[in-house]
Amino acid sequence: MHGILGGVLLTLAVLFLLRAIGFLAWRRGLRRGGRWRGRGWMLRRLFARLETTPGQERLLLEELDRLRAELAGLREGLFASREELAATLAAERLDPSALEALVARQLARADAARKAAVDGLSRFHEALTARQRQVLAQLVRSGRLGPAHGRC
Repeated sequence: MHGILGGVLLTLAVLFLLRAIGFLAWRRGLRRGGRWRGRGWMLRRLFARLETTPGQERLLLEELDRLRAELAGLREGLFASREELAATLAAERLDPSALEALVARQLARADAARKAAVDGLSRFHEALTARQRQVLAQLVRSGRLGPAHGRC
């Protein structure tokens, strides 16, 4: 009797753990298929509202990845230049040329990120239909995605 009860409790515990792991994997976007792997709910709703094709979705995701890489480079550059900024500020006299060079490097990285954003949005805009552009414009005006099943 004790063995049967222990087996049932162990089975329930294992099922509970499997369910918890499945839930956590679902929450992190690790579902089968990989289409939304690591992507947020906002993109899923945007694609649903725009009724995008898989090709359009792929294009936007590629452009977002490119922009993310540029922004990561900008962020890494900021963290890397922290020591140089600290050394410049710790000196007896502030060296304007060193400070100017530091700021110029950061502005060049920011400009590259700006160009990546503009180029990516331009390519995505070209891939959209006229109706999809109008829906996207309405979404930008309203500042929210609204219900995924509704239309603008």
